[in-house]
Amino acid sequence: MRFRPLSVCLVFLLLAQPAWPWGPDGHRLVAEIAWKHLSGSARAEIARLLPEGETIITIAPWADEVRPQRRETAPWHYINIPLEASGDWRPYCPEGECIVTAIQRMAAKLADRRLPAAEREEALRFVVHFVADLHQPLHCGDRRDRGGNDVPVIFRQRPTNLHSIWDTPLLLETLRREGARERLLREASPEELQRESAGGPEDWVWDSHRLSRDVAYALLPPGRPALIEDEYAERAYPVIEEQVRRAGLRLAALLERTFAQTPPARGQ
Repeated sequence: MRFRPLSVCLVFLLLAQPAWPWGPDGHRLVAEIAWKHLSGSARAEIARLLPEGETIITIAPWADEVRPQRRETAPWHYINIPLEASGDWRPYCPEGECIVTAIQRMAAKLADRRLPAAEREEALRFVVHFVADLHQPLHCGDRRDRGGNDVPVIFRQRPTNLHSIWDTPLLLETLRREGARERLLREASPEELQRESAGGPEDWVWDSHRLSRDVAYALLPPGRPALIEDEYAERAYPVIEEQVRRAGLRLAALLERTFAQTPPARGQ
């Protein structure tokens, strides 16, 4: 495939654009799955924290919207774990600033009823967003290319990068598949809830890392820019659907655990 000079410039321009993890639609869907599986007490706690008319569904994209103004939050959206790594994610969390520690910190703030309501509300906004981000495989796996941001691809005749197609175009195509929304929003069985609620972000990160290694990178065709065709997309759809579903159920479980915690009294 030949590129004219204008096309080459367009490739680099698009590659330089910031990605929006899972896209607003994906974030809202994860929150909707979580909301469907929350208890009445957890829903009431959320209603007390959020302004009237807001829900975890409406606030789900918020952390991306404030990211340009809150530049210190940028490292909280991902962790670049090399594909060959295993066992311990902490060496890849520079100065303790990555998505795993961000979820842990924000969940602790959300649980602490001694904090001002505004601080706990902001923590809720971050938790809802970051749990979804954690389940985008290229937010956790890396081949020394910034989670695929430096891998040029052509998808649906448009130049972009590997990370970006997982963030939005592949997600949107997944959601347009027959029955996808119904499958994602179905009531979870007790067995599924128990399975997906096990562990925490320090464990869930390895699911995404494995999928980045075994699917997102492993199926890449040769050549750069890589031409992403239907075969790659068809393999990605079930992975994305599984991860969105997991993210919603795990967000519900994390919020239930967080609101159930009782902080110690002052001075203890």
